[in-house]
Amino acid sequence: MIKALFEETISEEFQDYFIIATDASKSQIYASIAGTSNLRSFSFRIHPINSIFIAEALAICQAIDDLSVPDSNLLILTDSFSVLQALKNLTIKSPKVILRLAHKILMRAKLNKKIALVWTPGHSSITWNERADYLAKNVTESDLYIEWIAVEDICSYYSKFSIQKPIENFRNIKYLEVLGELPSILSTAPWLKNRREDIIITRILTRMIITPALLNIFGLHNNPFCAVCNQENTIEHILLTCKKYLPHRRIFCLKLNLSLLIFSSYKVFLFTICSSKRHLQVFLQMLKLFDIY
Repeated sequence: MIKALFEETISEEFQDYFIIATDASKSQIYASIAGTSNLRSFSFRIHPINSIFIAEALAICQAIDDLSVPDSNLLILTDSFSVLQALKNLTIKSPKVILRLAHKILMRAKLNKKIALVWTPGHSSITWNERADYLAKNVTESDLYIEWIAVEDICSYYSKFSIQKPIENFRNIKYLEVLGELPSILSTAPWLKNRREDIIITRILTRMIITPALLNIFGLHNNPFCAVCNQENTIEHILLTCKKYLPHRRIFCLKLNLSLLIFSSYKVFLFTICSSKRHLQVFLQMLKLFDIY
Protein backbone atom coordinates (compact mmCIF):
# COMPACT_ATOMS: atom_id res chain seq x y z
CA MET A 1 0.00 0.00 0.00
CA ILE A 2 2.83 2.41 0.88
CA LYS A 3 4.54 1.56 -2.40
CA ALA A 4 1.36 2.20 -4.43
CA LEU A 5 0.62 5.51 -2.71
CA PHE A 6 4.22 6.68 -3.11
CA GLU A 7 4.41 5.84 -6.80
CA GLU A 8 1.03 7.49 -7.43
CA THR A 9 2.17 10.69 -5.70
CA ILE A 10 5.42 10.80 -7.68
CA SER A 11 3.66 10.29 -11.02
CA GLU A 12 1.05 12.97 -10.27
CA GLU A 13 3.16 15.65 -8.57
CA PHE A 14 6.50 15.31 -10.38
CA GLN A 15 5.66 14.44 -13.98
CA ASP A 16 8.32 16.69 -15.52
CA TYR A 17 11.14 15.81 -13.11
CA PHE A 18 14.21 13.68 -13.72
CA ILE A 19 14.30 11.14 -10.88
CA ILE A 20 17.41 10.27 -8.90
CA ALA A 21 17.47 7.99 -5.84
CA THR A 22 20.29 8.00 -3.27
CA ASP A 23 21.26 5.89 -0.29
CA ALA A 24 24.17 5.19 2.04
CA SER A 25 25.34 2.23 4.05
CA LYS A 26 27.76 1.71 6.92
CA SER A 27 29.45 -1.38 8.32
CA GLN A 28 32.52 -2.10 10.43
CA ILE A 29 34.65 -2.24 7.24
CA TYR A 30 33.07 0.25 4.84
CA ALA A 31 30.90 3.29 4.63
CA SER A 32 29.44 3.79 1.20
CA ILE A 33 27.25 6.08 -0.86
CA ALA A 34 25.21 5.37 -3.96
CA GLY A 35 22.93 7.04 -6.45
CA THR A 36 20.91 5.84 -9.39
CA SER A 37 18.81 7.20 -12.25
CA ASN A 38 17.38 5.76 -15.45
CA LEU A 39 20.58 6.77 -17.29
CA ARG A 40 23.43 5.80 -14.96
CA SER A 41 24.44 4.99 -11.40
CA PHE A 42 27.37 5.30 -9.01
CA SER A 43 28.60 3.67 -5.84
CA PHE A 44 31.65 4.83 -3.89
CA ARG A 45 33.44 3.89 -0.71
CA ILE A 46 34.07 6.60 1.89
CA HIS A 47 35.96 6.49 5.18
CA PRO A 48 34.14 4.40 7.84
CA ILE A 49 34.62 7.20 10.40
CA ASN A 50 31.83 9.06 8.58
CA SER A 51 28.42 8.74 10.23
CA ILE A 52 25.43 7.43 8.28
CA PHE A 53 23.95 10.95 8.43
CA ILE A 54 27.02 12.44 6.73
CA ALA A 55 27.07 9.60 4.20
CA GLU A 56 23.41 10.16 3.26
CA ALA A 57 24.00 13.88 2.75
CA LEU A 58 27.18 13.25 0.76
CA ALA A 59 25.29 10.78 -1.46
CA ILE A 60 22.85 13.55 -2.41
CA CYS A 61 25.69 15.99 -3.11
CA GLN A 62 27.40 13.42 -5.32
CA ALA A 63 24.15 12.64 -7.14
CA ILE A 64 23.63 16.32 -8.01
CA ASP A 65 27.17 16.41 -9.44
CA ASP A 66 27.19 13.05 -11.25
CA LEU A 67 23.61 12.21 -12.22
CA SER A 68 21.94 15.54 -13.00
CA VAL A 69 20.54 16.21 -16.45
CA PRO A 70 21.33 19.87 -17.31
CA ASP A 71 17.99 20.86 -18.82
CA SER A 72 15.66 19.02 -16.46
CA ASN A 73 14.16 19.63 -13.06
CA LEU A 74 15.47 17.17 -10.48
CA LEU A 75 13.57 14.97 -8.05
CA ILE A 76 15.92 13.40 -5.53
CA LEU A 77 14.57 10.54 -3.43
CA THR A 78 16.25 9.80 -0.08
CA ASP A 79 15.28 7.70 2.90
CA SER A 80 17.21 10.00 5.28
CA PHE A 81 14.61 12.10 7.05
CA SER A 82 17.34 13.57 9.28
CA VAL A 83 19.14 15.09 6.27
CA LEU A 84 15.93 16.70 5.05
CA GLN A 85 15.28 18.08 8.55
CA ALA A 86 18.81 19.48 8.68
CA LEU A 87 18.24 21.27 5.38
CA LYS A 88 14.92 22.63 6.60
CA ASN A 89 16.58 23.99 9.77
CA LEU A 90 19.70 25.31 8.05
CA THR A 91 21.92 27.68 10.06
CA ILE A 92 25.51 28.87 9.86
CA LYS A 93 26.34 26.18 12.46
CA SER A 94 24.91 23.33 10.37
CA PRO A 95 27.29 20.45 9.50
CA LYS A 96 29.64 21.30 6.64
CA VAL A 97 28.16 18.68 4.33
CA ILE A 98 24.66 20.16 4.84
CA LEU A 99 25.99 23.63 3.98
CA ARG A 100 27.64 22.15 0.91
CA LEU A 101 24.38 20.47 -0.11
CA ALA A 102 22.41 23.69 0.42
CA HIS A 103 24.91 25.53 -1.80
CA LYS A 104 24.46 22.99 -4.61
CA ILE A 105 20.66 23.34 -4.37
CA LEU A 106 21.03 27.14 -4.54
CA MET A 107 23.23 26.90 -7.63
CA ARG A 108 20.55 24.83 -9.37
CA ALA A 109 17.93 27.44 -8.45
CA LYS A 110 20.09 30.19 -9.95
CA LEU A 111 19.99 28.30 -13.25
CA ASN A 112 16.19 28.41 -13.07
CA LYS A 113 16.03 24.67 -12.55
CA LYS A 114 13.83 23.21 -9.84
CA ILE A 115 15.13 20.62 -7.44
CA ALA A 116 12.87 18.70 -5.08
CA LEU A 117 14.00 16.40 -2.31
CA VAL A 118 11.43 13.84 -1.21
CA TRP A 119 11.62 11.41 1.68
CA THR A 120 11.26 7.79 0.63
CA PRO A 121 10.12 5.25 3.25
CA GLY A 122 12.87 2.66 3.60
CA HIS A 123 12.24 -1.10 3.37
CA SER A 124 8.87 -0.56 1.70
CA SER A 125 9.69 -2.27 -1.59
CA ILE A 126 9.79 1.06 -3.42
CA THR A 127 11.77 0.34 -6.56
CA TRP A 128 13.93 3.48 -6.57
CA ASN A 129 14.93 3.05 -2.94
CA GLU A 130 15.64 -0.65 -3.37
CA ARG A 131 17.95 0.05 -6.32
CA ALA A 132 19.96 2.66 -4.41
CA ASP A 133 20.04 0.50 -1.29
CA TYR A 134 21.41 -2.47 -3.25
CA LEU A 135 24.19 -0.36 -4.76
CA ALA A 136 25.21 1.10 -1.39
CA LYS A 137 25.29 -2.25 0.40
CA ASN A 138 27.27 -4.07 -2.26
CA VAL A 139 30.41 -1.95 -2.51
CA THR A 140 33.68 -3.83 -2.59
CA GLU A 141 37.36 -3.03 -2.24
CA SER A 142 37.49 -2.43 -5.98
CA ASP A 143 34.93 0.41 -5.89
CA LEU A 144 36.25 3.96 -6.13
CA TYR A 145 37.20 5.52 -2.79
CA ILE A 146 36.31 9.16 -2.13
CA GLU A 147 38.66 11.01 0.22
CA TRP A 148 35.98 12.63 2.34
CA ILE A 149 35.82 12.69 6.12
CA ALA A 150 33.46 15.14 7.80
CA VAL A 151 35.06 17.45 10.36
CA GLU A 152 32.24 16.70 12.80
CA ASP A 153 32.88 12.95 12.58
CA ILE A 154 36.64 13.39 13.04
CA CYS A 155 35.98 15.38 16.24
CA SER A 156 33.45 12.82 17.44
CA TYR A 157 35.81 9.92 16.75
CA TYR A 158 38.76 11.41 18.58
CA SER A 159 36.55 12.52 21.46
CA LYS A 160 35.43 8.91 21.94
CA PHE A 161 39.00 7.70 21.46
CA SER A 162 40.35 10.14 24.06
CA ILE A 163 37.84 8.77 26.58
CA GLN A 164 38.28 5.11 25.65
CA LYS A 165 42.09 5.06 25.65
CA PRO A 166 42.51 6.08 29.32
CA ILE A 167 39.88 3.48 30.25
CA GLU A 168 41.86 0.80 28.39
CA ASN A 169 45.10 1.97 30.01
CA PHE A 170 43.47 1.87 33.45
CA ARG A 171 42.35 -1.71 32.88
CA ASN A 172 45.94 -2.71 32.12
CA ILE A 173 47.52 -1.29 35.29
CA LYS A 174 48.05 -2.88 38.68
CA TYR A 175 45.63 -0.51 40.42
CA LEU A 176 42.58 -2.07 38.74
CA GLU A 177 42.69 -4.97 41.18
CA VAL A 178 42.66 -2.52 44.09
CA LEU A 179 40.21 0.05 42.76
CA GLY A 180 37.98 -2.18 40.64
CA GLU A 181 35.69 -0.83 37.93
CA LEU A 182 34.84 2.84 38.50
CA PRO A 183 31.91 4.98 37.37
CA SER A 184 32.94 7.44 34.68
CA ILE A 185 34.14 10.73 36.15
CA LEU A 186 33.24 12.40 32.86
CA SER A 187 29.60 11.29 33.19
CA THR A 188 29.27 12.91 36.61
CA ALA A 189 31.02 16.18 35.71
CA PRO A 190 27.88 18.00 34.42
CA TRP A 191 26.14 17.30 37.76
CA LEU A 192 28.82 18.92 39.91
CA LYS A 193 28.54 22.56 40.93
CA ASN A 194 32.20 23.50 41.14
CA ARG A 195 35.80 22.35 41.04
CA ARG A 196 35.77 21.43 44.72
CA GLU A 197 32.95 18.94 44.26
CA ASP A 198 34.75 17.52 41.24
CA ILE A 199 37.90 16.94 43.31
CA ILE A 200 35.94 15.34 46.19
CA ILE A 201 34.12 12.87 43.93
CA THR A 202 37.32 11.99 42.06
CA ARG A 203 39.13 11.29 45.34
CA ILE A 204 36.27 9.14 46.63
CA LEU A 205 36.16 7.13 43.39
CA THR A 206 39.91 6.50 43.59
CA ARG A 207 39.93 6.01 47.39
CA MET A 208 42.27 8.97 47.80
CA ILE A 209 39.97 11.05 49.99
CA ILE A 210 41.81 11.95 53.20
CA THR A 211 40.93 9.61 56.09
CA PRO A 212 42.83 8.62 59.27
CA ALA A 213 43.91 5.35 57.62
CA LEU A 214 45.30 7.16 54.57
CA LEU A 215 47.10 9.73 56.72
CA ASN A 216 48.66 6.91 58.75
CA ILE A 217 50.17 5.41 55.59
CA PHE A 218 52.11 8.65 55.08
CA GLY A 219 53.05 8.95 58.75
CA LEU A 220 50.71 11.89 59.34
CA HIS A 221 48.32 10.21 61.80
CA ASN A 222 49.17 8.00 64.78
CA ASN A 223 46.09 5.76 64.80
CA PRO A 224 44.60 4.26 61.63
CA PHE A 225 41.75 2.53 63.49
CA CYS A 226 38.17 3.66 64.15
CA ALA A 227 37.61 4.55 67.81
CA VAL A 228 34.07 3.07 67.72
CA CYS A 229 34.50 -0.12 65.66
CA ASN A 230 38.24 -0.79 66.04
CA GLN A 231 38.41 -1.33 62.28
CA GLU A 232 40.85 0.29 59.89
CA ASN A 233 39.41 3.77 59.33
CA THR A 234 39.35 3.73 55.51
CA ILE A 235 36.84 5.49 53.29
CA GLU A 236 35.04 2.15 52.81
CA HIS A 237 34.65 1.69 56.55
CA ILE A 238 33.50 5.26 57.13
CA LEU A 239 30.88 5.24 54.38
CA LEU A 240 29.70 1.64 54.51
CA THR A 241 30.01 0.00 57.92
CA CYS A 242 30.99 2.37 60.73
CA LYS A 243 28.36 2.20 63.51
CA LYS A 244 28.86 5.89 64.27
CA TYR A 245 27.34 6.88 60.90
CA LEU A 246 24.49 4.36 60.71
CA PRO A 247 21.83 7.09 61.33
CA HIS A 248 23.27 9.17 58.48
CA ARG A 249 23.17 6.18 56.11
CA ARG A 250 19.52 5.57 57.00
CA ILE A 251 18.63 9.23 56.35
CA PHE A 252 20.44 9.07 53.02
CA CYS A 253 18.44 6.00 51.96
CA LEU A 254 15.15 7.55 53.10
CA LYS A 255 15.78 10.72 51.09
CA LEU A 256 16.37 8.73 47.92
CA ASN A 257 14.02 5.81 48.62
CA LEU A 258 16.91 3.34 48.56
CA SER A 259 17.66 0.14 50.41
CA LEU A 260 20.52 -0.13 52.90
CA LEU A 261 21.80 -2.88 50.61
CA ILE A 262 23.56 -0.19 48.59
CA PHE A 263 26.13 -0.21 51.38
CA SER A 264 26.91 -3.91 50.80
CA SER A 265 30.04 -3.07 48.82
CA TYR A 266 32.01 0.01 47.85
CA LYS A 267 31.47 -0.71 44.14
CA VAL A 268 27.67 -0.93 44.54
CA PHE A 269 27.69 2.25 46.61
CA LEU A 270 29.78 4.21 44.06
CA PHE A 271 27.64 3.20 41.10
CA THR A 272 24.49 4.07 43.07
CA ILE A 273 25.57 7.59 44.01
CA CYS A 274 26.83 8.23 40.47
CA SER A 275 23.64 7.01 38.80
CA SER A 276 21.87 10.38 38.82
CA LYS A 277 22.37 14.05 39.59
CA ARG A 278 20.03 13.91 42.60
CA HIS A 279 21.83 10.92 44.13
CA LEU A 280 25.17 12.67 43.75
CA GLN A 281 24.00 15.98 45.21
CA VAL A 282 22.34 14.34 48.23
CA PHE A 283 25.53 12.35 48.83
CA LEU A 284 27.69 15.48 48.70
CA GLN A 285 25.42 17.19 51.25
CA MET A 286 25.58 14.15 53.54
CA LEU A 287 29.36 13.94 53.24
CA LYS A 288 29.74 16.96 55.54
CA LEU A 289 28.58 14.76 58.44
CA PHE A 290 31.42 12.26 58.06
CA ASP A 291 34.91 12.54 59.53
CA ILE A 292 36.83 12.87 56.30
CA TYR A 293 38.96 15.77 55.16
